[in-house]
Amino acid sequence: MTKQLDRRDFLKMCSAASLGVVGAGSLFGPRTAAAAGPTSYQGLLWVTVHASGGWDPTSFCDPKGSQGVDDPAPVNKYLADTIGVAGAHRYAPVAGNQAFFEKYGAKLLVVNGIDTATNGHDSGTRNVWSGKLPEGYPAFSAVVAASLGPEAPLSFLSNGGYDVTGSLVAPTRVGSPSVLTKLAWPNRIDPDKPEGTYHSVDTWDRVQSARAERLGRLQAAAKLPRESKSLSLLYSARLGSSDLRLLSDVLPATLDTSNNGLKRQAQLAVAAYKAGLAVSANLTIGGFDTHGNHDQNHFPRMQALTEGVDFLMEEAARQGVADKVVVIIGSDFGRTPWYNEGNGKDHWSITSMAFMGPGITGNRVVGTTDAYHKPIAVDPETLEPDPASGIRITPEHVHKALRHLAALDLNPVAQRFPLNAALLPLFT
Repeated sequence: MTKQLDRRDFLKMCSAASLGVVGAGSLFGPRTAAAAGPTSYQGLLWVTVHASGGWDPTSFCDPKGSQGVDDPAPVNKYLADTIGVAGAHRYAPVAGNQAFFEKYGAKLLVVNGIDTATNGHDSGTRNVWSGKLPEGYPAFSAVVAASLGPEAPLSFLSNGGYDVTGSLVAPTRVGSPSVLTKLAWPNRIDPDKPEGTYHSVDTWDRVQSARAERLGRLQAAAKLPRESKSLSLLYSARLGSSDLRLLSDVLPATLDTSNNGLKRQAQLAVAAYKAGLAVSANLTIGGFDTHGNHDQNHFPRMQALTEGVDFLMEEAARQGVADKVVVIIGSDFGRTPWYNEGNGKDHWSITSMAFMGPGITGNRVVGTTDAYHKPIAVDPETLEPDPASGIRITPEHVHKALRHLAALDLNPVAQRFPLNAALLPLFT
């Protein structure tokens, strides 16, 4: 007969074990199994960078310049003959684009003309980062974390953006790295100062032993395996984790204090990966929904984005893991190929994405758009423009190729959320 554990019994059990209840929105969600010791993930780090609000690809990687004062409908105010070139890439001559493409163009793949089929923020973000418009599909970050390293303590780090998991893996949402160090050293008054503790070493050891004995008694009385495992998970969350201490050891002594939030997010993501604790990370930066004064407002955000990605790669190099990082950059959708009455640009369903990392052939541009940023169909085998009989590239095509890049085609976790688009040779 199956025993039902109701809420009152659960809370009484937690109280007897001196355990705190971990809520769904807290730092740690449920893990696949209680770790017996530090789990070291050795694969690639998958980083998604979300430009929240809907970026303008024509101000970045799919430039459309004005023909001058006689242009009846300019897409942008910069002139067409000032568009920059770096290898196969063309870029808008604004913000920090020149420095970014000259530094990373040889490693960078750009996919233009992606049709999101929506201009809504929620639906666009969901489609771009899961490959599906309907609600419920998990983000790629969640799929890859659950497939490649579900037992890693910080498998899926999220700083916002689209982090729906489909119950595949628990996201770890962290506002500040200091939270992690406090959890790693629960007996320290200041986690950075080992000499100041709440309890002496002997007292702390006795507390640990008493809690372990209490756990043993409760587990012995547990009737269901799930009950026993839940006790272990709660016990681990209460005591702190040696895994988190590994993170404390590799975090930079001084964290970035600039007003570019991407940089601090990048430091934590790279450190968590360096410690063997993280598989994927969502980084996010806002301010791209520029319905008014587009150029004045959008260009600084674009520069912050490229500087943040540059910082991510430099930090990965400093930590010795630059050759293990896959970066995926995207946004909700694009922006209109015209200015509105307030010199802003509104929502447009056509967008671009950019990629670099192991397995991705750089110095390439796939997909194209016409002079007014409408997508041109491509041949599904050659990816060359084929307006007559080609296909439009969609986020589902991108995610199908991403899963293939991560060797998840036959992975049972990924197959729970199938993608039906054709597999395009986007990355090779």
